[in-house]
Order: sequence, then C-alpha cells, then structure tokens
Amino acid sequence: MEEAIKKIFPDADWQLCVLHAVRDALNKARKKDREALAEALKKIYRAETQKEAEEALWSLRERWGKVYPKIVERWETKVYALLAFLHHPKPIRRYLYTTNQLERLAKEVKRRTKVVEVFCGEGAVEKLFYLVLSQLDEAWGARRLRGFAEIQMGSYHADQTQ
Repeated sequence: MEEAIKKIFPDADWQLCVLHAVRDALNKARKKDREALAEALKKIYRAETQKEAEEALWSLRERWGKVYPKIVERWETKVYALLAFLHHPKPIRRYLYTTNQLERLAKEVKRRTKVVEVFCGEGAVEKLFYLVLSQLDEAWGARRLRGFAEIQMGSYHADQTQ
C-alpha cells in the first residue's frame, strides 16, 4: 500500500500507528519486561526531535536488542514511518501518530453499511459511502482541534518543528 500511495503522492509522509506498534511490541515481550520496554519505546515516540528519537532508539537497541531482537529490528526498520509525525509542528503531532481518527471513520462506515443487507449494485454502495463521508465531514468539520488554530494563524514557525 505504501508503494502505491508514493506513486500517486510522492511527497507524502507515511505514518504508521505508533500505538499499534507499541502494543505489538509489548504483546511479544514477557510480562516482567513490559513496563521497562514500554518506557524505552515511549522515549522514542515522545522525543521532541529526530535526534532525540534516534538516541532513544540506540538505547533501545543497547538495552533490548539481545533480549528481543525482532522487536528492536522492527522499530529500526520502520522508524521512518513510526516517527514521520516529527516532521510536523508539535501542536498537531498527537493527532498524527495514531490511526484513531481513521479507525473511527472505518467503524462509522461499517456501522452504517452493516444495516443494509443487500445493495442493488456498486453505485448504491458508493452513494451510501459518499453520504456517510459527507455527514461525517460536516460534523467533524465543526470541531476545533487543539493546536491547529495557532498553526493556521501563522503564530507557529517552521523552525519550531524540529
């Protein structure tokens, strides 16, 4: 999927859900190690800068590399996608590093389509999908998310993203 999106949107960032990556890592760790491992991962994704995140990743490798090589390898190979949100202004990063909004959208579409047992054709599915998205766009468009206003007003400078 990443390659297909890059073909159409070559300059787009690819962000994996940090929450899911953390859960996956912790599920593969022994119970006695989970708390310490979670703290090590938190230092990576809560870093203020790319450099700080890289240092935390190095610490993860040093501390956990021999105990959980697959977990560390996964974070090292996917770090570009797990930390893409660091390229954006601090006030909106928390909206970017999880897929909560996307999952909510999928859940709402599923809820609405589930009640229709049989669609008369592809057009009917597309129309329902369009109507659901339009309704959600109207409802969610009225919401004001913390951090976006200051970026829109220009009070947040690009040099503050690092």
